[in-house]
Amino acid sequence: MSRAARMPGAEARPVPADLRGVWVRTLLQTETLAEHVGAPPSDTTTWVRWLQTSRWHADLRVPQRAFHGRVALPLAEQAPSQLALLAEQQGFVGVTQVETQPTGEVCTWLRAHDFQPPSLHPDSGWLLFERPDRLVEVGIHADYNEVWERLPDSGGRFVALAGLDASGQDDGRRLLLAGRYLARVRPRQAAWPRGMPPGMTLVEALLHQPERARDWLDFEISFGTFDGAAWQVQCSTLPVFENQALPCAVHRLDDRLASVTLPAEPGGTAEPEAWQVLEWDDPAGSLG
Repeated sequence: MSRAARMPGAEARPVPADLRGVWVRTLLQTETLAEHVGAPPSDTTTWVRWLQTSRWHADLRVPQRAFHGRVALPLAEQAPSQLALLAEQQGFVGVTQVETQPTGEVCTWLRAHDFQPPSLHPDSGWLLFERPDRLVEVGIHADYNEVWERLPDSGGRFVALAGLDASGQDDGRRLLLAGRYLARVRPRQAAWPRGMPPGMTLVEALLHQPERARDWLDFEISFGTFDGAAWQVQCSTLPVFENQALPCAVHRLDDRLASVTLPAEPGGTAEPEAWQVLEWDDPAGSLG
């Protein structure tokens, strides 16, 4: 059996149906020393989307600072000051696990690929639904509260696909759909340095090796809307994709494979490409 046929997540338990969709973070509160002199710091300006299928997730977080002077250019043409701001972005893709405990539900996001360097702690939180489309996440390994609200048109179909290399092996790329929303992930190819301590941020890593900026920033997480013929990119770790309408077609070929036609770069052309089906829940048959 090929590695692509036994990808991570294939045996993972599906998350509850009420957790699927696209979630917008409307508030982040963190507990720090500042709590002793006033209210904990909060964030309502970071652009955050969390797309959740029955097993897979893609998460993109762009702080307001990273939009300052943002230009839609390839990394090779970005100035050092702009590269430094791009390093403050966050995002990841992986498998989601939900465990029901007597005191509530614990959600853990197992990151297969992360825009930032490896973390010190697992990404886990208690989930508390205030209403069907609004939930509060309370950190377990870090002190924080996050408020999430689900976009109303992010249900009805849930698809997760994995990119394949020339030999049919999983190459790390992911394409996730929830309702009318689509996220594409292409991990970086450059490896982290040997002996890199966990918990370091990308900004800190680049202070030690600024010459690696373009290699380590070459990690795409793009999010937008998909109407069946075009993908309108709203936000991306790579600004060159933002506000681009890319021709896109997704069709299922059989139980194992789907056909994806989507340019790798803005303005590029694309031929149909076979992707591995990780999930396919499309009751209306809107994707063929």
